[in-house]
Amino acid sequence: MNHRILFHAPADPNVWTQALPLGNGSLGAMVYGTVPCELIQLNQESVWSAGYRNRINPDAPSYLPAVRKLLFEGNPEGAEQAVYEHLLNPFVRMGNYEPLCDLRIHTRRTIPHHSVLFSAETTDLSGYVRELDFSRSLYSCGYDAEGVHYAREAFVSWPHQVLALRMTSEVPLSLRVELSRENACDSVRAEGGFLTLRGGGGGRPAFAAMLMIQTDPEGRVSGAGCCLTADHTRTLTLFLAGRTDFYPDSPDPAAWCREKLEHAAAAGYQKIRSQHIQDVIRLYNRADITLPDGEDENALLRYFHFGRYLSIASSRPGDLPANLQGLWNRDMRPAWGSGYTININLQMNYWPVETGNLSECHLPLMDLIRRMLPHALETARGLYGCRGAVAFHNTDIYGDCAPHEAWMPASVWPMGFAWLCLHIIEHYRYTLDASFASQYFDILEQASLFFVDFLTPAPDGTLVTCPSTSPENTYITDEGRKGTVCWGPAMDLQIIRELWGGLREIAEAIGRANSPVLREILPLMDRLPKEKIGSQGQLLEWQREYREWEPGHRHISHLFGLYPGSSISPERTPALAKAAARTLEMRLRNGGGQVGWSSAWLVCLQARLGNAEEARNTLLKLVKNLSAENLFDLHPFSAPGIPPVFQIDGNFGACAGIMEMLVQSQDGVIHLLPALPRAWKKKGAVRGLRCRGGFEVDFEWLDGRITDYHLRSVTGQERTAIVLVNGIRETVFAKPADHQAAD
Repeated sequence: MNHRILFHAPADPNVWTQALPLGNGSLGAMVYGTVPCELIQLNQESVWSAGYRNRINPDAPSYLPAVRKLLFEGNPEGAEQAVYEHLLNPFVRMGNYEPLCDLRIHTRRTIPHHSVLFSAETTDLSGYVRELDFSRSLYSCGYDAEGVHYAREAFVSWPHQVLALRMTSEVPLSLRVELSRENACDSVRAEGGFLTLRGGGGGRPAFAAMLMIQTDPEGRVSGAGCCLTADHTRTLTLFLAGRTDFYPDSPDPAAWCREKLEHAAAAGYQKIRSQHIQDVIRLYNRADITLPDGEDENALLRYFHFGRYLSIASSRPGDLPANLQGLWNRDMRPAWGSGYTININLQMNYWPVETGNLSECHLPLMDLIRRMLPHALETARGLYGCRGAVAFHNTDIYGDCAPHEAWMPASVWPMGFAWLCLHIIEHYRYTLDASFASQYFDILEQASLFFVDFLTPAPDGTLVTCPSTSPENTYITDEGRKGTVCWGPAMDLQIIRELWGGLREIAEAIGRANSPVLREILPLMDRLPKEKIGSQGQLLEWQREYREWEPGHRHISHLFGLYPGSSISPERTPALAKAAARTLEMRLRNGGGQVGWSSAWLVCLQARLGNAEEARNTLLKLVKNLSAENLFDLHPFSAPGIPPVFQIDGNFGACAGIMEMLVQSQDGVIHLLPALPRAWKKKGAVRGLRCRGGFEVDFEWLDGRITDYHLRSVTGQERTAIVLVNGIRETVFAKPADHQAAD
């Protein structure tokens, strides 16, 4: 049961988080399992409300010195007013992610000379079961009605790029198939055996959804107007494709869809199904975790498996990266645009993929970073007069890098592109793929070069970012002034150290140690401010010990160096680790961790500190209190009447946190069971998790001690690693993984 979600009733059509998600990286489906009308809400990753817009304020560079002067003088209100008036362009927004359409399949049971429409009120359902099998990415549903058994099965195929659905009945059925989109499409038309919905264009992506249906030999299909119908059939097979003209290979989205549907129809349902399952198993079965049996541990394992499933379903090579809701969104104007928020949320989406042995699922993020580069260069030059590349706290499918909106706690934070570039470094550290590192080295150089020009001397002579924010927190000065825009927040400096250090590491590995950018960086590294510890033993978030307007704030930005960074470590920097632990204590005491993704971050931080019990308790809170019925992570609002919002980052962050409790590799040592809680000690196993340095590990434990472990090299060559096992450091010769060539 750890690999599936099971329901014994249809989803409520008004409760989206009761539906079950399917996806292939670009096409997503939320399947409700409703009777008599099956409802499937569909998404295509590039259906957005607007195209690219140049939002850079060309007058900004001349006002930067004035903003800095106001901040150094302790006048955050004046600085924020100047930022609003001169650095931002708040009235031109990025677009947002939108649904593709809804698919409805109305079922009528055929009786001689007429048909009977089932209804939820009058139909006596029994034995109803619907489930999502993570391990095969397969939805199924079965029930009995009026003494007849009905079954449905659906999946979204990555090899064939279609949604495939099969409905079977013991008696002949008549069915009507419809596509709709809240009066927000240009046309819906049945023609030539296809049903096509079209929309968009005019400065935004033009899109199409197209479907076709097949019946058994006794059935017949007809189409007229805005629907297709099938009569007198015991089996209905439906194929659906969706596409936009965002992609170079589909200038005509409808033609692209038709080609995919024709290929699917020629291959047939069973062949597509078999190839789909093989494709998913190839990824899903690479890694596994076993914990002692128990209700809570089974729930955590299911959440872990669901997280890996969501990575496979929402992020495939060649597609766009997973957004705030991964791939699945029902609203035309979703919360936060269901876009790419890059002051933690997009990054958290990719925390589990490397350790979870899904490295290729990381590649869509790399493609987005590459797409961002020209805009990031233009933004750095146009907004600040700096060389290099910069982005702020949001981007979109076009790689927009200008500040988004005019929300002072976040809009002017200049670290988004730099943080994303750390994923390039992490991908290299896990794979040691020199070809990949060479391909993206120029991006690392440009992200690093920006800070050579942007850093400015603080009153104490150190080099700091200014203006910036500590996302998305508010401080109070000694004079009682509230501020968000600031200079030199701890997170910025931690990210810069990680970026510059990673650039130097990769430069040496690929023979680029003479990089001119690296030569400019090296003299500046020691001029960055050191971490500061406050009067209560906590790590300071800002360069001064300000009071916080919200002491339990959801962002824990100044602990970036502990996780996902690596500059703070209980072994290497014990004083800073102790201060980080004190910071967590203060955050939680003041109500921190009240949203799903923030709780997931807490798990990862607690794991790095070795706080096993706290990490497990936070996980259970996330799973039990901050997740929907279908396991989607939730962001609850404090405002009355506003329901919680699905954010997929909490699912991914929790998945990463579970692995972080079992294996860590950030300090050049592979540490097995660094944060094992009491409830997990009895017996357990790990298979196929990845470690930095290009390794893959299996191990088993009994009564909290490792009983057996195996380390493999994923680089194709035998290599040496240091493993910390049962408190003892061992040097291990890792042979190449047998499956390396196949994967």
